[in-house]
Amino acid sequence: MGGTGESVSAPVERTTIVTQLEGAGITEKLRGMSQRGKLPGFEAREGGFLALAYGWIYDFDLVAKFGGSTGATRIGFELLLKKKMPWVVAILLAVSIWPGVWITHSMLSIYFDWYPAEFWKTCVWYLPLSIIPIPWVWKMAMSRSRAEAEISARELIERIAAEVGGRVGGE
Repeated sequence: MGGTGESVSAPVERTTIVTQLEGAGITEKLRGMSQRGKLPGFEAREGGFLALAYGWIYDFDLVAKFGGSTGATRIGFELLLKKKMPWVVAILLAVSIWPGVWITHSMLSIYFDWYPAEFWKTCVWYLPLSIIPIPWVWKMAMSRSRAEAEISARELIERIAAEVGGRVGGE
């Protein structure tokens, strides 16, 4: 799956699986699936489970909750951003800007005789070029990661449905 020619389907949040298995049976089947390497990041939870949906830069948790339905179990899904990696990226961006100014100034003044020796002149052009694009790059990374995680989650949901003998549907 993936690519530009793919049809748009319902978001993961509106996707459900209906199966005849009960919660414990579902968990056991998915634990086996995880041990075979077919369900990354599987973690059984009270009333559901957690799996890993791969994004572009940032990964997401595919959170599943079991709900009762007439004679069947309905599994609902939610896609949540893993909180640690965006913080790591933000901190690395913040601490790498100032050393970048210093390294760039040092390199340019050593290799080019015509380059001004005053450090502040490097700051005048380097800092805006480094800082101003960050919000756009951040937004693009988040939206592309979300889109990739949606694709990954849909693939996982299809595999889960096949494993538990259920059918995928939207609400």
